[in-house]
Amino acid sequence: MRRGFTLMEVLISLAIMGMIMTTVMQTVDSTRMAVDAIHNIMETENNGPRIVERMREDLENIAVYDVEEYKAFKGVNRTLMGAEADQMDMLVRSRGKAPVNVPGIDRPVYAPLNEVGYRLRINPRRDDFMELYRREDALIDDEPFRDGTYTMLYDRVVSLQIRYTKEPDVNPLWIDDWDSEVRQTLPFAVDIFLELEVQPRRSLESLNIIGANRARLEFNEVYHYPERTRWRFRNRLHSTQPGEDDASGTGDGTGVAGDGSTDDSNGTSLDGVSGTGSTVSQPVRGG
Repeated sequence: MRRGFTLMEVLISLAIMGMIMTTVMQTVDSTRMAVDAIHNIMETENNGPRIVERMREDLENIAVYDVEEYKAFKGVNRTLMGAEADQMDMLVRSRGKAPVNVPGIDRPVYAPLNEVGYRLRINPRRDDFMELYRREDALIDDEPFRDGTYTMLYDRVVSLQIRYTKEPDVNPLWIDDWDSEVRQTLPFAVDIFLELEVQPRRSLESLNIIGANRARLEFNEVYHYPERTRWRFRNRLHSTQPGEDDASGTGDGTGVAGDGSTDDSNGTSLDGVSGTGSTVSQPVRGG
């Protein structure tokens, strides 16, 4: 006579299947969180060097020709909510990133000379972070360090510290502010320290994978101004046009750079915003 399964056998089978399914689901969930964490870190590691590279490019193309009263570069030490939120402005002789509408021309025009600046403000959605904006204003007016079109570069900035040094030294003396109009010279070097929060944080569980002390990434770069550029700016000797070399080969080679921008430009006017080389930046994990 054929017998079926007893109740005990069925219960044991269900218990075994339940343990197997629990193990599989835990493995799947852990894998999902690990992938999420890796994605978050990669997003931040891509954005950090991109921002620092944009700053380095602007510093590299600073205008040293026909600058009135040495008013071409200004760095201001600022803080927001207790965090470093430094501000930096300069005149840049390169193709603008934002197009300009010119009457009579039915296509966007990119100015060859622009006012450029970097500003931070408190993130309106998360007050423990700051938003970093790049300011650009075509050509030059009486207020070269104000107004323009603001483009958001990143919305989870923890801190931005920019320091300057006047001359080379084994142990350079770094200062927090620089005004080329007052000093009548450019800094010898500019030290940029940027700290970002992992972005985007698609799940809070990912912090269990990367750890609280690795939720933020740091990027640092030191840009040195060539002495040739600083000498021309100090002495206001303009024997050549930008991008051209004279007979002695002393041109500074500041040519027009393509826009090639990958940032999300929102064209937002940021009136009343609060606050605000050569080496390749490398991320340093830290808390």
